Amino acid sequence: MKIAEVFLNQTNKRIDHPYDYRIPQQLESVIEAGIRVVVQFGIGNRRVEGFIISIKETTNFTGRIKEITEIIDSQPILNKEQIELCLWMKTTYCSLFYEALSYFTMSIQVKDETYYYKNLGSFDLNLKENWFLEHYYPKDQKTLRQKKVKPEDRVILVELVERKILAAKKRWRILSDPTAAETAGEISYHLTDLGREAIDSNKRMGKKQLELLKSLQNNDMMAADLKMLSAQFKKSLNPLILKNYVIEYEASPHQNAHNSSRFEKQRRSVVLTAHEQLNYKRYLELTKAKSGVFFHVFDGTSKYRLFFKAIEDQLKSGKSAVVIFPEVNMTFSRMEMFYKYFGDLVGVFHGQLTPKERTDLYRRVRDGELKVVIGVRTALFLPYQNLGLIIIDDDHDPSHISISTPRFHIADIAKKVSALMGATYLIADDTPRVATWYQIEKNEIAKIQIGVEQKLRQAIEIVDMQKEMHQGNMGILSRTLVKYLTTSLLHKRMGVLFINNKGYANSVLCRNCGHVEKCPQCGVALKYFNQDHSLHCHYCGYKKAVPIKCPKCNSEKIRHMGFGLDQLEEYLSKVLPDARIGIVQGAMNRTEIKKMNRAISDGEIDILIGTQVIIKHFNFTNVGVAAAVLIDRDLNQGNYQASETVYQTYSRFFVKAMDGTTKGLIQTHEPENETIYSIKNENFQEFYRGEIRYRQLMKYPPIVNMVSFSVFQKNEKEAENDAFSLYVAIKNELKMFGDGHTVYKPVRVGATKGGNITYQIVLKTLKAEVFQNLMPKIIKLGIIEALKSKVSVHIDL
Repeated sequence: MKIAEVFLNQTNKRIDHPYDYRIPQQLESVIEAGIRVVVQFGIGNRRVEGFIISIKETTNFTGRIKEITEIIDSQPILNKEQIELCLWMKTTYCSLFYEALSYFTMSIQVKDETYYYKNLGSFDLNLKENWFLEHYYPKDQKTLRQKKVKPEDRVILVELVERKILAAKKRWRILSDPTAAETAGEISYHLTDLGREAIDSNKRMGKKQLELLKSLQNNDMMAADLKMLSAQFKKSLNPLILKNYVIEYEASPHQNAHNSSRFEKQRRSVVLTAHEQLNYKRYLELTKAKSGVFFHVFDGTSKYRLFFKAIEDQLKSGKSAVVIFPEVNMTFSRMEMFYKYFGDLVGVFHGQLTPKERTDLYRRVRDGELKVVIGVRTALFLPYQNLGLIIIDDDHDPSHISISTPRFHIADIAKKVSALMGATYLIADDTPRVATWYQIEKNEIAKIQIGVEQKLRQAIEIVDMQKEMHQGNMGILSRTLVKYLTTSLLHKRMGVLFINNKGYANSVLCRNCGHVEKCPQCGVALKYFNQDHSLHCHYCGYKKAVPIKCPKCNSEKIRHMGFGLDQLEEYLSKVLPDARIGIVQGAMNRTEIKKMNRAISDGEIDILIGTQVIIKHFNFTNVGVAAAVLIDRDLNQGNYQASETVYQTYSRFFVKAMDGTTKGLIQTHEPENETIYSIKNENFQEFYRGEIRYRQLMKYPPIVNMVSFSVFQKNEKEAENDAFSLYVAIKNELKMFGDGHTVYKPVRVGATKGGNITYQIVLKTLKAEVFQNLMPKIIKLGIIEALKSKVSVHIDL
């Protein structure tokens, strides 16, 4: 007798553990670890989807063991290492098994659907029933999916089932079956010689059409990839097909859709400069001793050539590679470079793929057709054949952090994948995360500097806004900044103003001396709550009333901090009425970004105001002044990572906007702030030393592990009661783990857009194992299950 250990697709953490199920003898030859099955569960024997993590010969369960009812997958969808990774994610991030599994199965999702079968026999049918059977069961069709029946016809369907003319049966269906994908080809596009001549001869055509032709210069591309260039690519492509500039063809299922054998191409070899060869030699030496290497990047071109060389060597060894970028928009701009070197071995994984396209890419990775995958963080969960290299670019970008449970940073997943699969992981950034640099200092990851740091920001001035107010200037902009903007306009150079606007600030400051109220225990800015005019620390719960007078200078000028883009634009229009002002913010689409970039390059914008979108999507060449309009709000967000975020964000802004002739300004009410001086001095080491001292003193990650429990629901009193119940339970259970950890009382942190009132409980522990052993006890006792509120967990490990 063979026994399968099965995790169930359900939402109760108390029963989220493997159950033993007997494998029917007729299924023993086809059932393996890594496939999904259907089982019966509970007293009512309800049908549940399950996932097999292992097969064994015996069981310790003394009761009657149920059988597996049916199988869903014809072959394993996860390999041994992926199953182990999934179990590790469940334990490490305190998630449900199926929450972790969803990252691996997003390309091959299943759905429980009802099918209807004709029963044998002769029946006396009325006109409606006869019409239904003829309409929905044409020719020799034997089954009918419920989804295919129109709502107005479902009354007849129910009657046919009640009369036993039709029999209903539930089945799990793979929404886009990878085995079915093999029977259908994918539409691909090839640039003809005539099309190449059209590019070279600069024949008149639209910008989008020219862009499409250029994108096909190095490799044939599928529709899935061209979507990244333009969602409406077909509209631009059709005229090119009519002119025979592009050929549309269907690649056979066993032929790579990116590069049909009809159109063979010569791939380039990676050629390194002498200095890059030294760096690469050093990289190879370090990978013999360490599985992880960090590139501290000061030369983006060299960084990519080293990426390509590392990938090239992996391919020569018969291994595959995955490259993770923060966002899809950033991925496409680099995709062409990968095609130049690796051609038909490249696949691109992103959220704009259709389910069929996503499944096709999954299959081609699983079958070893694609050896180089570029994409966002979810690309790491594809079923690679012999994975040898993981590259994570722009490590600091918050897009590398998952937004759903389990919450993780992709670099931590890469480290675990490296340990499980023997792959090297390579992290690159110009402004490293504090957590990454801490690992470098602890010798957990090796470091190589790529390029030479260029000091470009000696021209930055720090403007004290307190002095401005004392001298009678109560406006948004300092007189120094207005003067520089005026000079830039006279010299026909652009001004770029950065305001990291995410709504109004929730902290207060003294407009006289710049003092910001901070928690005496946690060192973060206190958060302002309007309902009781009080200040709170959302870590430890410290609370005080907003002072009437400043405790530092005794002034009564206590005010909210901050203003918005609209206010800034309105103020500029009054101060510089002739200036042409452009605004960039939020989730701009590709068309809007291109339009604004064109306006900038054509000199149609005098002053550009923007949020972080400036850093990611815009290029500047003629900037007279670049200014951080109000940095203080970001420094005082009440988050222990505020200084790190500010250093990374504002440093990148000034690198993007300034050259050797640009004037730079930082407007602030805290002119002596260490982070601001580190930005001005372009000194990461200076920033890191101050920041790590602060975190050691206040016991924040990466020095300790911090877990935040969010308890939320619409009823405030119940949310508060539930938060205190959970806090008491955690505190009581922590006693058995001894010293080295602290749990803080629940703190109200606000209301969500959906109207849920949220309370937060913070746990700090020196050992991650404490949390990982604590949570199963809390869950087993039924403490979370008994709460009326929902609970989410965020972990900084």
